[in-house]
Amino acid sequence: MDLSEQSFLHFIDLIYSAAEHPQRWRRFYEELTVAAGVRSIHMLGVDKRLGTLAYSEGANLPVEGELAYMHHYRLIDPRLPMMDSLQEGEWLHCPQRLGDEVVATHPLYQEFLLPYDRRYNSMCKLVDLPEATVIFSLLSGEAEGPLQPQALAFVDRLLPHLQRACRMGVRNFVYSTQALVGHMLVDKLRQPVILMSPGGEVMHTNQAAQELLRSTRLVQVNAGRLELPQPQLRELLRQCEEMEQVLKATPSEEQHATAGQGQFRSLLITEPDGGESLYAFHTLLSPQREMGSFGLRPVAMLIFYHPASAPSIDASLLYAVFGLTPAECRIATLLAEGLSLKQIAQAQGTQHDTVRKQLRSIYQKTSTNRQPELIRLLLHLPHNAMQ
Repeated sequence: MDLSEQSFLHFIDLIYSAAEHPQRWRRFYEELTVAAGVRSIHMLGVDKRLGTLAYSEGANLPVEGELAYMHHYRLIDPRLPMMDSLQEGEWLHCPQRLGDEVVATHPLYQEFLLPYDRRYNSMCKLVDLPEATVIFSLLSGEAEGPLQPQALAFVDRLLPHLQRACRMGVRNFVYSTQALVGHMLVDKLRQPVILMSPGGEVMHTNQAAQELLRSTRLVQVNAGRLELPQPQLRELLRQCEEMEQVLKATPSEEQHATAGQGQFRSLLITEPDGGESLYAFHTLLSPQREMGSFGLRPVAMLIFYHPASAPSIDASLLYAVFGLTPAECRIATLLAEGLSLKQIAQAQGTQHDTVRKQLRSIYQKTSTNRQPELIRLLLHLPHNAMQ
């Protein structure tokens, strides 16, 4: 940790530079994780007018973790009601305020924070304006332990400058169709991803998808609309329309209850002559479930991969495609590596029955029934999906 006066002045310069040039916030987050001796930093902005997550950025944040939190864990996060009661500049240190029992039993910790080794979290409500609330978090694992007092004092000295910078740039923390959180996360994916309306209007393509469009005739965008071979395009749009009708008929409460569960469908895209082929996983994102992060209307997400991709397991993709929790991703990966359920339980220090219960959940989310079937599916997933 470097908590010297020279370091303090350096971070002030970074803060005000980022206030003028928002793309420079990333450097501030990355350098502060090192100086403060923490594992991750996360800045969240919530648009209070629309109740949408409008900003999510930081350092050393697994992309699939951000997606998982957005889909599911924010709905059951016991810290958020406590954050609501805080004043500007006030800290919440977890799990000290929640207790060891919550860590030992709550899904937020058991399925999400602990598998990512983010047990300790110090959160501060930076600003609470009529337009937006901005929350600043520092996360640590078992090796780092809770935020050290000297590091907390250092960050506390930076708070007035952080608060001033957030107020100056409050537009960065409110809803913008030009800078949706979902688009930011998709841009971090190495796997080709296209976001479109259920009717086929392309709204966003990440860099990998743009490269795909240049390298194949099977997937194209023409006049702002997705183009595939006609039989597959008709089937894709039919399925999207079907999912949209189900979504509209499902109360918001039930959408919340099923958030995080894998609801992707797969489609094989082939040339008429049986030549090149691609797979597309697709799902429909609900504005209510995603807090508006992908937009305020339903959005279809398509993830493409070539069946000849290297057969290595990418735990990151398991959430994006199937909605597996971090703990379930770990079990699926160990199964594919040849470990038995008993060996997995021993390796993770958990009960055999717990692993069996998680495996049943994996079967349900991946639409498989037996271990060989699950492993075959895992070995055909693409690798290196996320940065």
